[in-house]
Parts: sequence; structure tokens; C-alpha cells
Amino acid sequence: MSSSMTLRVELLEAFSSAGLTSVNPDILGKCLALASSHRVSPTQMAESWEAYSLNKNVTELTETTFQPFRNAVVKDMESSGSSAPTMTTSPSTAKDGAVVTRRPGMGKRQVPPNMVTPPPPHKQSRNDGKSAVDAVARGNGSPSPTSAAATATKRVTTMPKYNERTDVGKVIVSYNPHKLEASSEISAETESHRRCVINNQFDTNVSKPYRHMFTTLDDRSKALDHHLVTMGEEIANRYNIDKSSSASSGEGSNDNSIAPLESVGIPRQDLVCCIGRVCNEAHEGRINATSVVLEGSRHGSGGARVNVDLSLLKEKKTSYSLFPGQIVAVEGMNSSGRKLVAHRICEGAAHVPNQSSVSDLMKFHHDDEYQGGKPLKIITTCGPYTTSDSMTFEPLLDLMHVVQADKPDVVILCGPFVDLKQELIQSGNTMLEVEEEDGSKILVPYEMFFANKVAVMMEDLFESDPDLQTQFVLVPSLDDANAEWVYPQAPFGDRLKGGGKSLKLPGANGLEYGTLGLHHIETSAGGRTKKNNTSESRVHLVSNPSTIQVNEVVLGITSTDTLMHINTDETSANLAPGSRLGRIAQHLLQQRSYYPLFPPSPQVNLDLKRMNQWSMPRTPDILIVPSKLTCFARSVLDSTVVLNPGRLTRETTGGNYAVMDIHPMKRETLENAGGSDIQMEHRVHDRIRVDIKRI
Repeated sequence: MSSSMTLRVELLEAFSSAGLTSVNPDILGKCLALASSHRVSPTQMAESWEAYSLNKNVTELTETTFQPFRNAVVKDMESSGSSAPTMTTSPSTAKDGAVVTRRPGMGKRQVPPNMVTPPPPHKQSRNDGKSAVDAVARGNGSPSPTSAAATATKRVTTMPKYNERTDVGKVIVSYNPHKLEASSEISAETESHRRCVINNQFDTNVSKPYRHMFTTLDDRSKALDHHLVTMGEEIANRYNIDKSSSASSGEGSNDNSIAPLESVGIPRQDLVCCIGRVCNEAHEGRINATSVVLEGSRHGSGGARVNVDLSLLKEKKTSYSLFPGQIVAVEGMNSSGRKLVAHRICEGAAHVPNQSSVSDLMKFHHDDEYQGGKPLKIITTCGPYTTSDSMTFEPLLDLMHVVQADKPDVVILCGPFVDLKQELIQSGNTMLEVEEEDGSKILVPYEMFFANKVAVMMEDLFESDPDLQTQFVLVPSLDDANAEWVYPQAPFGDRLKGGGKSLKLPGANGLEYGTLGLHHIETSAGGRTKKNNTSESRVHLVSNPSTIQVNEVVLGITSTDTLMHINTDETSANLAPGSRLGRIAQHLLQQRSYYPLFPPSPQVNLDLKRMNQWSMPRTPDILIVPSKLTCFARSVLDSTVVLNPGRLTRETTGGNYAVMDIHPMKRETLENAGGSDIQMEHRVHDRIRVDIKRI
């Protein structure tokens, strides 16, 4: 086979592994020319397409999309100034196209090259300190060789200003399979009472700050092993895996049943099923199909590992999606004890869908003290809440205007609020500026800035509309200056009890330190004194991640970009076009975890001793996972609506927010259910409308 034909086959296989299953022959020829002229390997070309397709939200490589894709690849290659593969071809072999690759001499064991996904060319020449997550998020699939200052200057000049945006209120993504009306189209009446109750008292939610990062290696290994054993039992029960039968009995999987369970690494001549954690054998680089290892539990397998051969799944066109830390059941042949040839992979076991009694559903949906037969309206978005070139928080102010106009029942705001990655903070200022009444300026700590920028806007909202019944839910972020940099995160809170103390300095009248100022929201314009009810909080502070319940609807929320982190360290094949984002979101549900990736991204500081507190106690009816990836809203596993609302700002311009209208079940359906004690599935995905809009 000629070298050009070999390159064509390798490029098609690489594109297929990246989710691009079909390529026009003319376009493929252009890709081959591009790879040859710029010395781009098929793997690098596929990785560039994967990053480009995710950022531009395209699924096909056509005449229209090829040119901008080519420009992105060429720009990346020219900026790196280096070529792709490090190989030498002898003159004698150049005639027949054979390639001779230099190999290291015998000595210290080297990682086999096929077990590490080759990094982009410029990473082979130097390391600029940027992670793959930042690279994909930038849209070019690779880190920029320029300095941070140059990058900031380039962004400011290329991105439009916030005040120059033209698509305010435009719906960019909509999920509405049953053509439901928006709540504003049904009734614009102002409610005189709250139509929902918020419950965040789940055992897995962090309730207060804790002493973190003092976990011993033994505690960490025990936490990981406990999670593997617990999740393994759930998978075995879900797929009816026989844990008592001997694998040597000759009972195979002639039907849809799974082969008997066997310890990892035990050689058998029959089909067996092994449950373990997916690991990357190379310990560096992105996991790929040749570096997948299955690690068993300490009790069941002594912590043994075995290589997993995925070639048969590729041949059978069976789809799979694997990432480090994932707990799976692999059915296959392990005749030697060193390699498990996978025939089938069970990628986890989600919780059963949520259910509530008919009496509770009737109360929440049709009682006049609650929804009264009207939809429940929820608005959600994620920070940053001010642009990269300003500290005025104009986008947050505009969002408050939307809240005042639409009067939603709940507003869920995910951090960061005071963003540590904000360019004005990174310039060297450890304090922020606020203007006093006399026009002078005073430098203040982060918490005081939050109180006088974020909290004061919500306070003004209730001052201007005392009858507003909206409840706010605030979720911290790992990029928040006012929160601990550890996952899971405790809720926001004041440093000093009693709401802080006044700052007794000239020109600082009215400023308080030691508090975030959120207690003023509760007492403004009547607040808690109205109706003499001290339990009706306007602001609910929850952990990251957190599981909350609004009436009967269960919502799972995390401000950490889990989708991006899994996307940059995942290997998959034979996925349906356009299904990648949904498949990544599905992992969270199947693993029952808000952050199933291990080892984690360098951007996340996990406290493994509290591993249980980023697990999902129940399957969320709505899973909110803000990400730098493309905004989307879709139904997953026929039980959960997964929503990525995007961020409220994008560099110097505006971003997005999401509006959810959750319609009640019909009264006739509940009355004909057969009794008030009957349990019914929530099926929120069948009665919800989601619109993601520009701010």
C-alpha cells in the first residue's frame, strides 16, 4: 500500500474516532494536502477538528466549513513554528514509501509511543504552561504561544464591546419538544405569594466550611476504593451480573445477559465480566484506545490492573466512550490474564427516575398556595458577571432588569462573582475600587467589593419592587475570590458573625467588613418582617456542587466545568454525529457524580476524603452544568434535562442566560392516577421549555 493511501486510511480512522464518520472524497483530498504541506499527523488533524467542531457547533466537514477549519489549522501551525511527526526516512526507503522511525536505545523503560496521544506540534517544542482545557476553550485546539498580556490585548481589540452588542434577547438555543408556551405568554399577573419552596437539605451537600487538604494517602486510597466497590455493586445489580457463578462453568452470554463476574486479571478461557476503574496506562497525555487499563478493587482484585483491547468494539461498530476515573463493567475474554478483549462495556448505572406521590404533585401544581396550575419559571446563568475590561457589572445589572420584568420564581446564579481570572485583578491589584459619594475612591477587599457590587444590586431589586417573590440561589465557583479553592466547596458565608462590622475610616462611611452583605437583602423593603415569617429567605446559599429541590423538581448544579474536563481526556469511537455533548453529560448521570474524572484537571483541587459530597443522591430532573463548550439543552437517558446555559459574559461582550418554564401536570392526569398515594414519575423533560438567550 502506498504512503498516500496509508495516510488516507489513517486520516479516515482518526476522523472517525473524533466523531466525523463520513467525509466527502474531495474534502478528504484537501485534508491530505493540508496534512502533507504542513506536516500534520492524522491524530493532530482529528484533534483540531474535534476542538473546531465543538467551538463552532458544526458536525460536518463540507466545502463551507473546510476553509475556516483550514485557516485554524494553518494559523496554529504557523504560530508554533514546528513540524509534526519526528521521523526520518532513508533515501533507499523513500522509493517504496516505507518509513524508518528512530527508536531509543535499550535502557530505562520508555512509554510506548502508541500509548500517548501525540500533543500538538508546538507542545513538542516547548510548554507555555497552558492546559488543554484552556486550549480547546480558545477555539483553536491548542495553547497560544503568545504571552498573557499579548493575548489580553488581542482579545480586547477583536471582541466587540458590551455596549455594542446587537442581539439582546435573541434565543440562540431552545428545547421545547412539546411546543409549550412560555409562562409570560400565559399570565403576566404579579403573584402576591411565593409559588414554590426550595429544599437544599440533602446529605451530600456541604453545609459549612471544613478543614481541607489534610487527607493522608491511606484515606485517599480508601475513598477511591470505597467508591469503586459501591459503584461496582450498583452496576452489578443494574445489569444482573451473576456474582456467585463461576466463570469457568462455560456459561457465556448467548443472549443479552452479562457473563459471570470475575476478578480483574484472572485468566479464563470463557467470557467473563470485570468491574473496575478506567485508568490511563501512560500516566501522561490524553487517554486513547491503546492505553486503556481497568483497575480492580483492593478487596476483590487486590488492586490488579489489566489492559483493555477495544479493537473488537471498533470492528463491530459498537460505540463506547471512556475516560479516567470512570467505573465500568467490561465483558470480554481474558485468556492470558494480561489483556481483556472487550466484547461489551456497561458505562455505569444511573439512579432511577424521581417519583412523587399524586397528593404532593396535586398540591404543588394546582393548589392556589403554590403554582395554581401555572408554570414554574426559573432563570439561570454562570459568571463572570462583568466583562474583562470593566468592573461596572453592567451584565449583572441588565440581568436584574430581566428578573424585574419577568418575575421568575427562582434565579440560580453560579459563580464566579468576583473572578480571580478577571484581567484587571490579574494585573497585580489585590484590592478593588469602589466609588464613594464624594467622588473619591477607596480600595476594598474582595468581600466588600462583592457586597457593594453584587449584593447591592439584588438589594436594590427588592427595594424597587417590595412585592417581588423571586428567590435567589447562589453557587460558588473555584474561581471565586470569596470562596475556598477546594472541591467540594462550602456555601458562601460571612467571615464575622452578626453581619460584619462597620469600617471606621475617613471616607468609608456605610462600608462593612467581614460580610458579603447578603443579610441586607433579607431585611430590605420589609423582607423577613413581612407576614412575620422568618423562614422565607430571599437568598439561598448552597454548595458547589449541590442538589436542591424546587417543589417536586430535583435540580443538580455544579459551577465547575466538568464537561470540558472530561472532553479533553476522553477516548471514544462510533458515536452518532452530534451526540458528543449529550454523551459527556450522560457520564455524570451514569456515574452518579458531579465530577467523575480522576485524576482531575489541574484546575480542580479535589478533597478525596469528601468524595461522597460530589455524588448525586438522586437523578436530577434538571442538571445545570455551565461550560465553555457550546450551549445546549437536551434530554438525556429519558429522565433528565441537561442544561449548559453558558456564561453571562464572554471577554468584553455579553453572553447568555437560560429561562426554564416547567409546566404542571394536567389535573385530569393526576385525578385518574388511581389514588393519592400512587407514586408518579416527574417526567420534567416532557413538560419543560428551555430558551437560552443573549443578555
